[in-house]
Amino acid sequence: MTIAQIRHRLDKHSWQQVFRATYVTHTGQVTWLERVEAAVLARGAGAVVSLRCALHLWDLTSDQPAIITLAEHFDTHRTSTFTGVKTRRRRRLTVARRHGLPLTTLPQTIIDVIALRPNDIDGAMALITRAVSSRKVTVAELRAELVHHPRHPARDVLTEALMAAEDGLGSAAEARYVRDVETAHGLPRMCRQDPIGGADGRALGRTMDFRDRARALGVEIDGALWHREKQLADRRRDREAVGEGGVVLRAGWVEVVSDPCRLAADVAAAQQARGWTGSPRPCGHTCAIALDSRWARSG
Repeated sequence: MTIAQIRHRLDKHSWQQVFRATYVTHTGQVTWLERVEAAVLARGAGAVVSLRCALHLWDLTSDQPAIITLAEHFDTHRTSTFTGVKTRRRRRLTVARRHGLPLTTLPQTIIDVIALRPNDIDGAMALITRAVSSRKVTVAELRAELVHHPRHPARDVLTEALMAAEDGLGSAAEARYVRDVETAHGLPRMCRQDPIGGADGRALGRTMDFRDRARALGVEIDGALWHREKQLADRRRDREAVGEGGVVLRAGWVEVVSDPCRLAADVAAAQQARGWTGSPRPCGHTCAIALDSRWARSG
């Protein structure tokens, strides 16, 4: 088409210009996916979608970032810029295709996204466990990608998150439970994501977050951010009831993160009520276990 023909369509508003030399051939609202495709085309050969934009294309987040992020090989030298588009050059660039668009592979996308907020342990755990549990990527693939990032700013966080995912933990809350409740206080190790069976012995297709099979005790962790006092009180009442012979303890994100010592005391009480002969250990001088009357003699 000639330039005059293109301008005619733009003047009639039957076409819309997104970036330089890139157009959509309809009059409706330009979608996010169309903007991303236009950015890739405008930037030129070798440009790929990266970071959180790529994460959305991999269906691991519902967020559609307002700023489109692209990557290209470090040997590429371009001076053009586009409003609402950020491009960075990379020495390592592994490419896949989703929705007809080139983008960084999922392992590289995850490793790169975590580098944006290297101190966000919970965010890293949540992203990795979500990706692994959805079977979009394996722990081995993420470990292999991390080898190529020896100076990654969140290397310790990644190592911890990958260990949690490899252990079968399905959420950041579960990973924090293992670290801050079970391990920190010397509680018996429970089975992770243990299949639940019916009365006939057949699997029901569901799992329990943690289960102590020897003592028929389970722990369910709610990863949602609950804040209402009534819900917290109800869950604590349930946990205390288990110490009197119940079966399942339920806890949420707030308890796991804000009060892991008290949660550990409740879990330990339930385990002792069902036959555990050991005792939990305080994680510090202010630990709830050291101050709890149930553990005064052992603390």
